[in-house]
Amino acid sequence: MSMRPFEGLRGGVIVPLVTPLDAAGEVAVADVAHLIGSVRDHVTALMPTLSSGEGWLLTERQWTAMVAATVRHAAGLPVIAGVQLPDTEAVVRRVRAAAGLGADAVAVTTPFRAGVSQKRIVEHFRTVLATGVPVLLYNEVALSGNHVERDTLLQLARLPGVIGIKESSGDPAFTRDLVAAEPGVPVFEGWENLLSQAGGVHGFIGPLANLEPALCADLLREPVAHRQHAVDAACDAYGILRDDWYRWVKHELVARGIIGTATTAAQPKAAP
Repeated sequence: MSMRPFEGLRGGVIVPLVTPLDAAGEVAVADVAHLIGSVRDHVTALMPTLSSGEGWLLTERQWTAMVAATVRHAAGLPVIAGVQLPDTEAVVRRVRAAAGLGADAVAVTTPFRAGVSQKRIVEHFRTVLATGVPVLLYNEVALSGNHVERDTLLQLARLPGVIGIKESSGDPAFTRDLVAAEPGVPVFEGWENLLSQAGGVHGFIGPLANLEPALCADLLREPVAHRQHAVDAACDAYGILRDDWYRWVKHELVARGIIGTATTAAQPKAAP
């Protein structure tokens, strides 16, 4: 798959789209189109079905419909589909499905299990990359339970097919150190409240971009105190730093008339 769609990502905002659902839990395709239209002038790519899109909660049907709707209405913007599944085999199947739906790339976490070794993390991403689909590495702890070490990220970033790193460790010193090590691919900050502290990051990926993409782009371009204060105020107003931030983003999108309902994906029931 050509790497050309990703040449314009550096220096920009990628929006991790929420997943608009109707009252029955089906993806509201018209709302997806409206949401994309509301942000497209200020973003460099679309990222459906990642954490802000409730990717780990969506059914396969919902995930497929959301990725397909995003591709349909992307109008030239690259689509990087989020894949949040617990094991490598399931991730590989979903990655191939994303490519089949027309996604340009995927964003992938480590397997979901605390204590996965760094060696196993490398093996996981090598297996995913063997599909031939470009991959954005997603470094987070909340969902997978794992933190990818700096040297591991540098090793992974040199693999053919890696297009960037979404750095959501929550540690700006770690992010600065990673950027200073020159991984060779763009590093995107994943926390709005840390953007001005992240020093030298190449872009931003965060839920506030669903609501205020221009504000995010302004802070990325000029990471100074008054712009960070404006972003922090927006995060407070819209519940961006709450545990169920995607729910509150949806409520605000409903209030603005951009999507029709604030319906969220159902939490899977525990096995008996």
